[in-house]
Amino acid sequence: MTTVAPAQTPSSATPVTPRTWPFIDRRTGESRSVTCMDGCTINHHAREVGREVFPEDVWCWTEAEPLTLPVNENGTPEEYRILDTIIKVEPWSPTVAHRLPFAVVELVDDHFIDGLDPDGLETVINTLAGRLDQMRATHARLVQARNEYRTRTA
Repeated sequence: MTTVAPAQTPSSATPVTPRTWPFIDRRTGESRSVTCMDGCTINHHAREVGREVFPEDVWCWTEAEPLTLPVNENGTPEEYRILDTIIKVEPWSPTVAHRLPFAVVELVDDHFIDGLDPDGLETVINTLAGRLDQMRATHARLVQARNEYRTRTA
């Protein structure tokens, strides 16, 4: 019987050899083999080994360390994941471009920019970098406005 090694975690210091494992194509009954993408952090492959699976439901991803910020959506701040970026591959995807690794950016909990090739991800990064520059300028204006306000109201 084939076994699947535990998934690599984003903070693992030791690289893990990509896992290769068989599954049964649910449509054809044929045995198929898949090798995970380097760095795959998915733990659910063990549930797929030797079982009937639709090939398009087989995918790998590498996850980054999560980042959260308190977002006040309903009057009470709640921690939301933001700017979570993963690399994903769907070897039998009906979307041909997804058969090669691509990026997915989770802007904020369950709101995604999906299917980014390297140029698309660079565009997102540059857009966010521009927004950070604007936020830094706003920060400088805020510091100045607070100082002026304190001086006037003292």
